[in-house]
Amino acid sequence: KHMCLVPEYKEMAEKWIIEGDWDPFYSELARLTLEGAKDNDKVVLSHATDKNDQRDHVIKKLIEGGASEDNITIIQLTIDPKVKARGLYHRTARQAEQSGMTITECCKAFMEFEGEMTEEKYIDMCLEFEAANAEYLFEVHPKAIMVDISGRDVTHFDNVDKALGLTRSTELPYESICAKVKPIDEARDKIVMESGFLLAFADFTARRKAQTNSLAIEEECEDEKKVEEMKKRRSTIVHCE
Repeated sequence: KHMCLVPEYKEMAEKWIIEGDWDPFYSELARLTLEGAKDNDKVVLSHATDKNDQRDHVIKKLIEGGASEDNITIIQLTIDPKVKARGLYHRTARQAEQSGMTITECCKAFMEFEGEMTEEKYIDMCLEFEAANAEYLFEVHPKAIMVDISGRDVTHFDNVDKALGLTRSTELPYESICAKVKPIDEARDKIVMESGFLLAFADFTARRKAQTNSLAIEEECEDEKKVEEMKKRRSTIVHCE
């Protein structure tokens, strides 16, 4: 998210999204985690990483950096798709506003649809996308502890605490935690969105799509050439016979 604030991160994001080279991006995630471990006994790396190769790469880099494999715990969060889509709608609406856009303007940079974006339209499009691209969605890591957070309430914390073997203080009720965390999350997003993140990401996505379409056209042309060559060879064989 800080790619518009740190030039090196923009280069990493471009290599990943445009060129498919995710190594620098995930190596940096591991480096930052190791940096955090210098001043803290416990470090949480939270990231929407969908492929096991990428997750294993981070773990490998952590171990190479001195972390003990026994001290690395992988938690994979699961959530009801409709609950997730509804939450994403409200987050996207807030981030669009922080970027100086409406949610309709923001979504049209990434999706194709008619009219204004509404909550129900957003949810339907998310569910349709997931259904059509099920094979490309988040892989289950064999070493991960699966934690369901569909409740979007105190059960979210209860399930994570149970997975980590933690006991939460009764002096920290759910409401007070939310009251502290949400403003921090929104302030962080405000800095990132005002930096032009959404427009930069939309540009990367458009360039990647154009590149993919170009490759598809090239492959189609190659196929057509092969068909013509086969026709010529067949014609030559018939002529010889």
